[in-house]
Amino acid sequence: MKKKKITKLQFLKNARKHSLALKNNKKINQLRFKLYAKSDVHNWCYQHFWLGEPILQTPEDIIKMQDIIFKEKPEIIIEIGVAWGGMLLFYDTLARSLPIKKIIGLDIFMPKDLKNRLNSKISNKIKLIKGSSIDEKIFAKISKIRKNYKKCLIHLDSDHTQEHVLNELNLYDKTLVKGDIVIVGDTIINYIPENKIRIREWNRNNNPKTALDIFIKKNKKYKLLKELSNNLLLSNNIKSHIKKIK
Repeated sequence: MKKKKITKLQFLKNARKHSLALKNNKKINQLRFKLYAKSDVHNWCYQHFWLGEPILQTPEDIIKMQDIIFKEKPEIIIEIGVAWGGMLLFYDTLARSLPIKKIIGLDIFMPKDLKNRLNSKISNKIKLIKGSSIDEKIFAKISKIRKNYKKCLIHLDSDHTQEHVLNELNLYDKTLVKGDIVIVGDTIINYIPENKIRIREWNRNNNPKTALDIFIKKNKKYKLLKELSNNLLLSNNIKSHIKKIK
């Protein structure tokens, strides 16, 4: 039997229907967190690279990030937590096709060899800043740059304790405007058992998701974009995307 062709509109309608069904499938939800927890023992999200540098994201989150950037079209992206620089290179790659005009990478630890490797691969759109994301002087510097651009996307991916993430959310709210997007990284911590091999200060009761829940409850200026998590299976960023609506 010849396969019936469908329109793109029908395809998108079917995709949304299946995405909702996926979100509501309790068995799949249980399995995804169980599989993530098992793979996390082997640092699975640390095994992916962009232009030769570790990206420290799952492949699903990388695809989801480009989808968000394509639809929202931020002119400036602020990556808080540079690590090995893979995400900065990813944003810089997207900037060749999308209207991204500035990319800021901020971290408290930025060794010379990292800067040297990145400088040989990045464009002049990227600015590296060394310092704490909650340092008022650093914030003032970033805020001054941010004001030169229409729309902003911030990815919080540094210290994952509730206190630190909540401080970041409250601080960067001061420079965000209606339409800006914030992605609170590693909310997955809230859904899986603590990794006994990679010991950290954060856990199920003290993590980015608990910080985000507190922030959203007190700030009606933001909306949680729940639908962005509907089709995520192995993701660091479950229910972590918010948009400033006021």
